[in-house]
Amino acid sequence: MRKKSRRDILDLVSSFQAQIKNKPALPQMSTELRMMKFRIRPIQGDFSAVDLKDEDFIRALWSLGKLDEFFQKEIIRLTKRERQIFIKIFDDLYHRYQQELNRVNIYKGRPASEENKVLEMEIFREGTGRKIN
Repeated sequence: MRKKSRRDILDLVSSFQAQIKNKPALPQMSTELRMMKFRIRPIQGDFSAVDLKDEDFIRALWSLGKLDEFFQKEIIRLTKRERQIFIKIFDDLYHRYQQELNRVNIYKGRPASEENKVLEMEIFREGTGRKIN
């Protein structure tokens, strides 16, 4: 088996980004999110007005979930040196998708009021113990 070059790693990431650009329909994304076993734990703020079915929230969380699946699948196939490169690229993508998730307004049909501005939640995948946000 030949070793992957830096170009091969970039090709992997490019193919992943192409997959993310071709998002499925919202119902399919919701189904896939349930299969990803995400759990959300409120930490701070008023969650009574939160809409976790918000389209932007679902899209951002789906992208993070797909990124995590991609990472778990590909990292085991790489050499130690390749992993270093891959992890740097992964971290950049992860932070970009995390920022996208942080910008989503998940308050039901209205902007967050001044008293509702602080909202903190922990999003993690059941069974992995890794936090997404």
